[in-house]
Amino acid sequence: MAKRRSGGGGELNLDSLMDAVTNVVGVLMIVLVMMALNTARTVQKILSDLPPVTKEEHEQMQAQIKALPPPPADPKKIEEDKIQAEADLKKAIEQLRSVDTSDMAAKMKFMDLDSFRAKLEEAKKKRDGEKTELDKLLAEIERLKALLDETPVYEPPPPKYVRLPNPRPFPEKAVKTRVLVAEQGVLMLNEQEFVKPIIDGLDKVKSQLEYKETKIDPFKDMLTKIFGSPQAAQQAWPEIAPLVNTFQMDQVANAYKALAAAGLQPNKAMLTALGDVTLAIRSNLQSVAEAVVAATKGDLAKWLALDPSKDPLKPTLKAVQEGNKITFTYGSKTAEVKTSAKDVLNYFIKDLADLDGVKNRGRSKVIYDAFKIQAMLEKAASSPTITGAFAIKPMIRPGSTTVQIALAPKAGGGETLAQMQAEGSNYQRTMRQIKGDPNGVAVFQVMSNAFDTYLEARKIADDIGVPAAWEFLAKLDLTVNVNGYEVQRFAEAPKPVPPKPGQDTVTIKPPTGGLD
Repeated sequence: MAKRRSGGGGELNLDSLMDAVTNVVGVLMIVLVMMALNTARTVQKILSDLPPVTKEEHEQMQAQIKALPPPPADPKKIEEDKIQAEADLKKAIEQLRSVDTSDMAAKMKFMDLDSFRAKLEEAKKKRDGEKTELDKLLAEIERLKALLDETPVYEPPPPKYVRLPNPRPFPEKAVKTRVLVAEQGVLMLNEQEFVKPIIDGLDKVKSQLEYKETKIDPFKDMLTKIFGSPQAAQQAWPEIAPLVNTFQMDQVANAYKALAAAGLQPNKAMLTALGDVTLAIRSNLQSVAEAVVAATKGDLAKWLALDPSKDPLKPTLKAVQEGNKITFTYGSKTAEVKTSAKDVLNYFIKDLADLDGVKNRGRSKVIYDAFKIQAMLEKAASSPTITGAFAIKPMIRPGSTTVQIALAPKAGGGETLAQMQAEGSNYQRTMRQIKGDPNGVAVFQVMSNAFDTYLEARKIADDIGVPAAWEFLAKLDLTVNVNGYEVQRFAEAPKPVPPKPGQDTVTIKPPTGGLD
């Protein structure tokens, strides 16, 4: 160690500093030497402890070291990140401590956990139910898809013949042939031609078909209703029975009742005379009897209302009362009578009934026996030449003045679509006959399920040039009347509804139809 020098204060301080530095350097050198010696010994020890390594093994170890992945991170960097994370965590904790949670805590007090659980269970059930329905819908969709896969491709039907209508009226005296159209085919019916052989057969025995029975039995119910009791009907029967083959018995009975109610003592002769008058003025016996009763009481309006003349300026009936006399005029014949009931009645049953054109007018009118006609038609029903394509059944309907024939098509009586398309078919032959008649008309009556058949049948008719029309037909069961043979109806005719006071009586005729 250097020796201290004596001298000034500045030199002393510098020397002291140099001495201290020298001492420190010396110590450090000693420490360095010691560490070097210690390191050498340590290295020597490590090398002495290591097993001997060949050059190949050394190269292999170096290759393995190079193959090792790099360290994930620098330890210093990890330590720095750790310190930073702790600082961030501390900062976040301080921020969370500063958050005001009083509002949330207050809300949590009101939360009902059980209700939330119940709602959750309900939502789960709803979800499960909807899932079940959804599964059903999906299954239905799959089923429909399978059906669609199996459904053949739609092929539209061939086009149909459809004609535009050409409305025009029927001929004035149209001869109609009904063409009944069913799904299987068509059936023709010309009522005039069908009924003609039936009427011809009845005409041959016409006199045998007149109503000659005078038994009250078929009329008992009707007469009891008119007269009010069976006894009153039986009492009037002898006077009204002789007119059974001339007038409808309900008209005769009501005429008798009106005359009797007025005290005019009706009898066979009186009713017969009034019947002649009835036929002359083309009225009905009941209305004539009521007009006569009114005239005996001074009311001539009902009698004048029965005037058969269509020209109001040229009336057939006239009646003028002057004082105690009435002047009646029928056509060109005039008679003056007193206003007493007896004299007025005598004018009708004697003076008027004895005029030419009135007297014995009832002898030309005949009422036929419906039961006899029915029996004749039942015999004719077995003749194929008369019935043709139909089975017939005669019917007597109370209230009808004609015997009706019910027609039912026979099996195979018509023609199918294929048959009527042949040129020689009965259908085409009938169409040509209709065309040859200036008044001929084909009326197609079409059932609800037979429109396609009608279109084909109508096309054939149009090609031939047949005037035609069509209408719906509810069923193939038809009826025709045996006209020209009036029969007793065995029921009272319905009375017309009188108009209300002040109401105008306007009659609107139904449409007459026409060609299309």
